[in-house]
Amino acid sequence: MAIHDAYARLTPYELLFPEPEFPDQRFPAIRDEAAERGTDPANPAAFVMLGAVQGILADLREEDTDPEAAHDHGGVLYFAYQIWRTGGEVVLAHQKTVRGLLAGSESPADAADKSLWQKGLGGRAGYLQLPQHLVWIEETRNTAPESVDGFFWHGDHLGTLHLALVAGMRSDRPGYLFVPVPPQPLGSLPGWASGPAREEGRDFETSLPGADLDALLGIRTPAEVFKLAALLLGRLAREAPARRPPAAHDSAPAPAPDRLGTDTVDTSAAPATDQPARTTLPHAPPTLSPRPTTLPWATL
Repeated sequence: MAIHDAYARLTPYELLFPEPEFPDQRFPAIRDEAAERGTDPANPAAFVMLGAVQGILADLREEDTDPEAAHDHGGVLYFAYQIWRTGGEVVLAHQKTVRGLLAGSESPADAADKSLWQKGLGGRAGYLQLPQHLVWIEETRNTAPESVDGFFWHGDHLGTLHLALVAGMRSDRPGYLFVPVPPQPLGSLPGWASGPAREEGRDFETSLPGADLDALLGIRTPAEVFKLAALLLGRLAREAPARRPPAAHDSAPAPAPDRLGTDTVDTSAAPATDQPARTTLPHAPPTLSPRPTTLPWATL
């Protein structure tokens, strides 16, 4: 099982859109409406209620999609918009970096300095891509494990981190899993980075077939999602001066998915042993050999 480290792959951000120009054509309406109404588009609940957001979702939703799934699709659109608004970045985390941080051989940041995360990540958004097929979500409800491609993140101006995993991007089927987790204060990330994430067993340990051969990593608890994100984003915060995103579209608080469908289980208040929420979104399947992203990207 190859661990892909050579280049950043096509991202779920790009797969959301029917054409590359879609964000520039449609997202200014979200920004303008938010400013007109005095709505903070960094607030996910307020964002999804904007008329421009609902219009985009209605235009891109498949005819047979459950109307009640609009809120879940709005969550995907939320991250896409924040990336567009902030000129967000795509960062590929190399296998060596991920393993080093999880093993504790690399320090992500000064754990005592909470302001590092707040200053380094506040007002930014992006997509952090993991080495291909290295990290897996292991569900406890008789469903197959899914390979984690990466995670969307947004540090809002109030000091909150919004986060969602993306998994199950496969060439033999449309769709991928969008796995949101509850928002966390940016100042809490040092605690997540240093503390244990499982009550029993080692963090990120997995029983997947062949795991020992490839030293695969597994996620079974929401706490492991936060720990993985905290370690990688802490490293990103420390290296932020060298990794600023391209020019943003605006500096005020305010992109869109293609043909949305959903299958969601809400576990935002679930105990740490349960699986986070899942939303399935169709997209054009990638080729067997992963295509490179068309967006500017950096490595970690």
